[in-house]
Amino acid sequence: MQKNKQGLTLLELTLVLGILSIISVGAIVGVNSVNRRTLANAVLALQADLHYAQRRAITEGRRYGIVFEPINRRYRIVNIDAGVTVRTVYLPSGVNIRASRSVIYLPRGTAFSGDTITLSNRQCEQQVIINVGGGRVRTEDMICAR
Repeated sequence: MQKNKQGLTLLELTLVLGILSIISVGAIVGVNSVNRRTLANAVLALQADLHYAQRRAITEGRRYGIVFEPINRRYRIVNIDAGVTVRTVYLPSGVNIRASRSVIYLPRGTAFSGDTITLSNRQCEQQVIINVGGGRVRTEDMICAR
């Protein structure tokens, strides 16, 4: 007796679909985790650069600032008084920046004007807020789409 076996049984098909589902869920979770970490690291780097510009303004007695270039996905740390770019920072792949104006620190360490800078990727966004009075930098919680 010969069996004519040309396809998969329902049990085999269900097993294969179950395995593929588990693998795809794992891949999605892994990608989301990497995207969150990348965004969180970009926010930490921006905070550090804002503090750096503020400290340079205080120690050198000059205006320092951060000039945002959203189209190029970068920002520059600038000595405003000398008109010199100290450093250019490129955002990680997939991270975008939104800011309405540059942040300028006066020699006493206060920010010339307050602003909200938003860093985002495809799933999440996080805001960095600069208070005008003391130039304090704080971050909001990361908001992610499900």
